[in-house]
Amino acid sequence: MKALGLLFSFLIIIPLSCKDNGTTHDPTAQEQQLTANFKNFIEIAWNEKNMDTLKSTIANNYTCNHNGIRIANNQSEKQAFMTLYFTGFPDAKIITETITIKDRQLFTQWTFTGTNTGTFSEIPATGKKIKINGYATILFNNQGKIAQEDIYYNELEFLQQLGYTLNQPILE
Repeated sequence: MKALGLLFSFLIIIPLSCKDNGTTHDPTAQEQQLTANFKNFIEIAWNEKNMDTLKSTIANNYTCNHNGIRIANNQSEKQAFMTLYFTGFPDAKIITETITIKDRQLFTQWTFTGTNTGTFSEIPATGKKIKINGYATILFNNQGKIAQEDIYYNELEFLQQLGYTLNQPILE
């Protein structure tokens, strides 16, 4: 009988404690600004290949890491890095599947697609289509500009989609 009473109490208390009280999550002005800035960075800078957008979306002291390796220390280095991709994959697109913001950090899952029809970082074109999924953590400064990107993806899968393979190690 005690178990039945506990179950009944549990069934009554849980729905009451989860009651919405008529409020919903309304993004703050800061969240809206950060989301808009990030979307401009993806849609205009990356997908429309408009480098002028970098000045308004990323900070002067911006840094970017790919799989834990620093690839850019400022806007100019990020622009040069993006140009490598635009040259190697002229039809490159980034699609963000999810965006979550906590304080001044944005977390996103993304998909990069493109066809390797141009030279990519001294690697000749393969003509292969690629589709890579990854995750990124973005940190914004007090002005709402992107200060740091930490990007994670499977680099081996990227290279394999371009047609590269691993050779077995030579064992002596």
